[in-house]
Formats: sequence, C-alpha cells, structure tokens
Amino acid sequence: MLNRFATFVVYQRRAVLALAGLLLVFGVFGMMNTSINYDMLSYLPDDLDSVKGYAILNDDFSLGNTAQVMVVGASDRQVQRLTERVALIEGIAEVTWVDDLGDLAVPRPFWEHDLADSYFADDATFFQVSFAESANDPLTRSAVNELREVLEDSEAYIAGVQQLELEDIMDADSTRFTVAALVLVSIALLLTVPSVIVPLLFVVTIGVAVVYNLGAAFYLGQEMSYLTGVIVLALQFAVTMDYALFLYHRYEQERRRADNETAMVVAVSSTFKSIAAAALTTTAGFLALGAMRLGFGEDMGFTLARGVVITVVAVMTVLPALLLTFDGVVRRFAHKVYLPDFHALGGWLARRAVPVTVVFALAFVPALWSYDRLELSYDLDGALPEDLPSLRATERLADEFGRAQTFFIVAEETGRVADLDRLTNAVEDVDGVNGTVSFTQVASPLIPAEFIPEQAREGFVKDGYTYVSADVPFDFGDPRTDDIIDDLRDVAAEYPGTAYVTGQSVLFGDMEETSRGDVGRVNLLSITAIALIVALVFRSLAVPAVLLAAIQLAILFNQGIASFGATDVIFIATLAIGAIQLGATVDYAIILTTRYEEELARVRDREMAMREALGGAAPSILVSASTMFAATIGLVFLSRVDTITDLTLLVARGAVISFAVVVFLLPAVLVAAQPVLERVSLGWPRIARR
Repeated sequence: MLNRFATFVVYQRRAVLALAGLLLVFGVFGMMNTSINYDMLSYLPDDLDSVKGYAILNDDFSLGNTAQVMVVGASDRQVQRLTERVALIEGIAEVTWVDDLGDLAVPRPFWEHDLADSYFADDATFFQVSFAESANDPLTRSAVNELREVLEDSEAYIAGVQQLELEDIMDADSTRFTVAALVLVSIALLLTVPSVIVPLLFVVTIGVAVVYNLGAAFYLGQEMSYLTGVIVLALQFAVTMDYALFLYHRYEQERRRADNETAMVVAVSSTFKSIAAAALTTTAGFLALGAMRLGFGEDMGFTLARGVVITVVAVMTVLPALLLTFDGVVRRFAHKVYLPDFHALGGWLARRAVPVTVVFALAFVPALWSYDRLELSYDLDGALPEDLPSLRATERLADEFGRAQTFFIVAEETGRVADLDRLTNAVEDVDGVNGTVSFTQVASPLIPAEFIPEQAREGFVKDGYTYVSADVPFDFGDPRTDDIIDDLRDVAAEYPGTAYVTGQSVLFGDMEETSRGDVGRVNLLSITAIALIVALVFRSLAVPAVLLAAIQLAILFNQGIASFGATDVIFIATLAIGAIQLGATVDYAIILTTRYEEELARVRDREMAMREALGGAAPSILVSASTMFAATIGLVFLSRVDTITDLTLLVARGAVISFAVVVFLLPAVLVAAQPVLERVSLGWPRIARR
C-alpha cells in the first residue's frame, strides 16, 4: 500500500504539484477570510455566574461591548450635540449620557448626587457608547472609526476599544512575524543541511501546509483566537521540520544505490511509519490542550494538531515532488556543513552514568523550587503595549472620575422597587465603591415623575432583569479589587432574586480560577497520552517514565527560569507551554532512545551503544531544536504584546533546554537504568553482567 502510494507521488509529481498549487489558492482565500477573535474573555465557560451576567448585559442592555468617552472643556449643549451625532452612527446601538436620565433644564442640585458625579468632573464630561455587534464584527470597527471622526475636533478620550487596537497591532506585525520566522528557520537549516536549495524546499513545503491549516479554519467555520494564529505559524514550522529532515536524509541514503525515482519511492514508503509515530506523540500533546475549560485551549490544540497532520501529508507528497523536480539545482548548490561530533560525549556520559543520573535526580530540586516561585499575571490588558490610546484614556478616566473600572450586579427584577433600592444602597456601602448608578436613583422622589424619560426605564429594566453599576478607583491586580468583588458577591447573595456580579475584573478573576484547574488537567492528559504511545512503541513501562521525566525536568526549568524575570509571566503562556513543550520535544528523547536500543542490540555494550547512539542522533536533535528556536525567537523581540512574547520565549527557550537535558543528561540515565529496562520491557536488548 505504502509502496503504491509512494510510486504514484514520484511518477505523478507534476499532478501532485498542480493539485497542491490549486489547494494553495483555496488555502490563501480561507486564511484571508478566517474570523479572528481578539477577546480572550469570550473563551470563559458559559456556566460561570460572571459570564451569565455579562451575557445579560450584552444581549439585553447592550453594555457588554461598550466604549467610554470623556470630553474635556465642552459645555453641556456641545456634549449633547456630540452624543446626538454619535447616536446616528451605524453600528452604535445606544449612547448613554445624563440627558437620558434627567432633563438638562433641571438644575443639578435636584439630581441624585451619585448620578451627577458619574457624568461630570470639573470641566470633563463622560458618556458611554454601546455597540450593536461584538468587538470582532466589522461593523463595530467602522463605528469606532466614525466615532473618532466625530470627536476629532474635541479634546476627547475613548476607552474600552483595546481589542480593536490590538487587532491593528497584530495586522501591522503579522508580516514581520512571518518574515522573521521564515528567514531565521532558513538560516538555521542552511547551517545544518548540506544544500542551499533544500532548506528553501523545506520552508515552501511546510509553508504551504501552514496556509492549508490556517485556511481550513474558514471552511470549518472556526473563529480562531489571535494567539492561535500567531503560535501556529511558528510552531508548525518548529515541530514538523523533523519530518522533512527524516525524508530527505533517507532519500540521500537511497540515492547512493539507486536512481532518483527509485530512491524516493523507498524513502517515502520507509519513512512514513517513523514520521507518523513522531507526529502521533506531538498530536497527542497538542490535543491535550482541548481539555481546558477555557475555550482557547481547544482552539489552539485542535489547530496545532490539525497542522501536524496536514504537514505529514505535505511532506509525503509535496516535498518528494519538489526534491525530484529541483534535483539539478539542489546538486549545483550543495555545500558542506560542520556539525559537532557527539560520539565522545556519549562514551563519557556512559562511563559516568551513575553520578550523572544522581545529578539528573537532584536537578529536580532547584527546578521545582524555581517553578514554585513563578508569579503569573492574569491582567490581559496589562499584556498590551502601554502606549495604546485606549489604555491612556482609561488612566485619564480614572484620574478625573475615580473610575478605573466598573462592576455590575445584574439582578432579576422582583417587581418590588424596595428590593432594588436596598441592593443599590448595599452596593454604595461597599468599601471602595465611589459611585453607583441604578434605576432607583433615576426614579428618586426628588425628581418629578414627568422628568423621568421612558427610555430611562428601558435602559435599566429589560426582559425581567435590571442592574446596578459600581465604579471603583482600583485596577485589576490591586488587592482591594478582590475585596470589593467578594463584598459585592455577598451583597448579591442577600438579594431575594437571582443576581450575578460581573465586570472585567470579575471575569479576569474567574479566568484565573478556571486556569488553575486547567493546568493540572492538561498536563495530566498530555503526559498520560504520550506515555501510552511511548509505552506501545517501546513495549516498555520504564521507557515512558524515563523519557517523560527528562522532558518534565526541562519544562520545570524552562518555567522556573522565568521566575527570575523582572515582570510576571502572563498565565496563558504557562498554561499552554507544558503540553506544547512536551509534545514538541519528546521526539528528541524518542530519537535518542530508539537509536540507543538499536545500537545496544547490535553491540551488547552500553558504552559503545551510547557512543554510537548519541553520535548518530544528537546532530538530528540539534537541527530540530535549532529550527524550533529559530521559528519562535524572532517573535520574542518583534512582538509588543506580552502574551505572544511570553509564550514564544517559553517555546524558544524550551527547545534549548530540552536539547540540553536530552543530550547531556538522558544518555546517562538510559545507561544506568539498563537493569530496570531489561526487567519491565518486552524485547529490550540484554547485556552480560560484568
């Protein structure tokens, strides 16, 4: 079967390339039209109270997707005219200002004190804009652009549009990310592959697979997170380049004793199993991300796993066709490469297997200690560049109105105004709340009934729910914010109907709580799945334990090093790196162990076997780790978004640390573990005891 498939690919290579080119057109179209989600909070589980409350705010009151506008130095009439123009913008559902809640002709002393303070501060005036669609909708983007045009002649600040500004940043940076990854990967391959052209063919093959993968999201109806889009670009190159190297090296070996076509048929049919086995462990690690309750884990894991499968197909079809088509050019531009010789290191480690294994075991102490010191950040806005206009606007709003953020208690309407009045008063009494707005304030006995517009009631009571907003002067991460959230939840619990506490910090806090459970769940699933695969491949209970211990040590050190940085690491990076680094670099350990087992069966001597095994496997591991490092390190320096910087830094550093552990520690552990491997493995080579 494999032989027939390989023969078809080799002798119908023009048709293969033509089909690949046609599919590339569809891939590019899909990639250009894929919906990208920049709202990481949208991936929270729907069953959380904060998410339920947020959904009601969004669906019933149009308060889920809002912008806050502060105008400085304008009269009430000027602001009123501005709000009237803003309300006419397509895509804006509602503009909320003080004239919705009271008549401007009424003297301010007759207004509810908190109500006036919510909209006026010295010469600054505040109003809120609610958008008809989500932040990801093109209509919202056009509405924000028109809003900026309306306000361009005024001193105005717009907060709450961070997602759109993040999208602008990513659009501007995506080309640089792509070029950096392609250039650095090509350089790494040029230094390690004896040809100028072959690395380019590798990059073309996997680049085509990346386009197919990202384009497939459109045809599958997948809304991809912006983080997935960036990390897939880098990681698909990083973790699948091995497959191209496997095929190319086998092809070069077969060319020494056969013509090009025959050699390629043998190479394709003989390397498929090893490539499929390597892809299986990587795919298992990525799919484990789908165990997260946070939805972006499924998005990222499924997309990465799909990319691995697509790349396997591309390497088995497109790459052979390209290598044969450009064979003449490949030979013309061949060059020598100088990779380190690891034979002596293998022998040295084998002779000192016991003390090095002790070092390996003791290394877990500092690794765990530094890992436990790691401080995480759950402030997604804090991961954005500090010079974003919306973040500067938020700071100005906090300075003028004491409104760093707003919480909401979304409450079921009981039909008794007294219930809502008690709820509002209880919220006002919470220490740290410096302003509230609710329907009971609009309907205050001080304001004559005829002065309460009908739209004011509609703005506060819909579909059986109402809400109380609470302004807070503290940012997320401030300990006082956590105390306020706890107090508001206590207040909501006393309400006679259903009541949900929500707001950005509440959602951030729930994301923090949810992610803590996700870490253990994802790591356990990825370790278990890969352990089972390795156990079946080696028919051993001990080999998975040894190999996974090595990679887990590398993962712990990788995250532990981050604990010595000057800033906290964004939690998304550490949430994903365990499964990513395990799935991507366990192949290093598998390559070495497979080669060692083969050499041990041949020579029946541990030192000689490890000498040959490390000498033969380490160059391939070096090439793989170099590619993974090159594919991601550029993003560390080019990205202005900490979420991307932190994750790609962990991936790049993880490749280096995994290489170091596998090459400098694992050989000794395998040699020292020989008695155990013999007892709990089927078919593991036995050696005579000295």
